Amino acid sequence: MKKPFRMQMEAKKNRMRRRAGDVLRETGMAFLLIGAIVLVTTVLVIGYDQILRCPILGIRETVVKGCKELTEKEILTLASVHPTANLLTINQDAIARRIRVNPWVRDVFVGGEFPNRLVIAVRERKPVALLDKGDGLLLVDDEGALFKKLETGEESDLPVLTGCVREGTLDEALVKKSLALLRDLARIKNGPDIGKVSEIHGNETFGFSLFADSGLCLQLGFDGYENKIKRLTAIMADLDRKNLKTGFLLIDLSNPEKINVQKRNIPELAKPEKPEPAGAGKELRM
Repeated sequence: MKKPFRMQMEAKKNRMRRRAGDVLRETGMAFLLIGAIVLVTTVLVIGYDQILRCPILGIRETVVKGCKELTEKEILTLASVHPTANLLTINQDAIARRIRVNPWVRDVFVGGEFPNRLVIAVRERKPVALLDKGDGLLLVDDEGALFKKLETGEESDLPVLTGCVREGTLDEALVKKSLALLRDLARIKNGPDIGKVSEIHGNETFGFSLFADSGLCLQLGFDGYENKIKRLTAIMADLDRKNLKTGFLLIDLSNPEKINVQKRNIPELAKPEKPEPAGAGKELRM
């Protein structure tokens, strides 16, 4: 049996009241939640701001490590740390990028030691040779990277690599082979005294020739350098026994089974003028 119209209306009103009550409760809960979020956010922002302003975290000391060619003052100048900087606000990556601008810097680490110390650890390049590029000499590190031109007034006692630039093009493979030769020479123990290596000339066809400040020129060819240098010990001893002058000699060690010794004529030593290596250490600095 169908309900009277009046009862139907009352039922609808009751349902609407219940729905309105539910909506009000849900709205109230939403406002409470929003209020709680705003309150917590405000507390966090104010707290973080107070932490950033806390003088305890202000950088009071900057420690620089790893400097040899560069000085601590130079690194601090490049770092450009603001006097009011805070360990939590400082941009460590930006500081590292500024320091890497210096050609002597291979890598750098910037970190903080709480509560107030900034640490900058620098890894410098290690120059092992000079490269004759025709228009000047470039410092070469132990990985074969050309990182800095030797400016007027700067000096170095490093060996000079020649023959690695042809028609303005750098032969990187020949540079790396030249450095490998230097490493092999450094590993040789109880070898002959040939003097200090002043130049290594590379040729992609005939290999390497080594010039020493004693006047010796050693033609080494490719590979097997350690064995060839050891064979030189007996040759030098034989020259001494025969009272032959060991300076200004050309010794061809390309074939260890057939070693040839010749005197070098003085005109053969004449070369285009270029900066004469001398001095070391801090004189390499920019």
